[in-house]
Amino acid sequence: MQQLVPVIIPDIEVSQTGPVILEDAALRVLAAISAANTDQVVLVGHGWGSMVALYIAATHGERVTALMLSTNARPQMIMLRSIFHGVLSLLPATVVQRLGGQPAEVANLFDQVRPADFKPLAQRVQSPALVVVGERDVANRGPSAALAKSLPHGNLRVVPQAEPDWQAERPQLIAELLDDFLSGMN
Repeated sequence: MQQLVPVIIPDIEVSQTGPVILEDAALRVLAAISAANTDQVVLVGHGWGSMVALYIAATHGERVTALMLSTNARPQMIMLRSIFHGVLSLLPATVVQRLGGQPAEVANLFDQVRPADFKPLAQRVQSPALVVVGERDVANRGPSAALAKSLPHGNLRVVPQAEPDWQAERPQLIAELLDDFLSGMN
């Protein structure tokens, strides 16, 4: 077992009304790291938190010892985004605006339906990274494998029998997987 260290959980909420800006959340995490008076950290991110962790590791790699990431795709959201993307690909932004969409609303709509592209960030991450996914988490197996493959030092760990949302239901398992991963780095 690794030595016990402080755990910080900064607030990186996603705005439900305004644009989602990755850099804002990353700055909040970096401020929390600085406030904890530590030089290096292991970042653990799930869903949106994984994107924030990737951004920090890509832009402030000297502060990141390792990463543990998990994706959070939902079958309903994948289908909904596919429908929106299909409709929007048929309608140029000017048509949407002529139909009454204000420029800010159009930009927000495009932002909501565009897929999150982690590859440019992932390629810049030099820290060892563990990507975890549940065996029965069908919606996340592909995105998790792609994420692990895109990281220069990425590893994929499929958790046997784990369903969607297993991370919230089994936090002790997250701790065990992280401990095992960090132990293997030494």
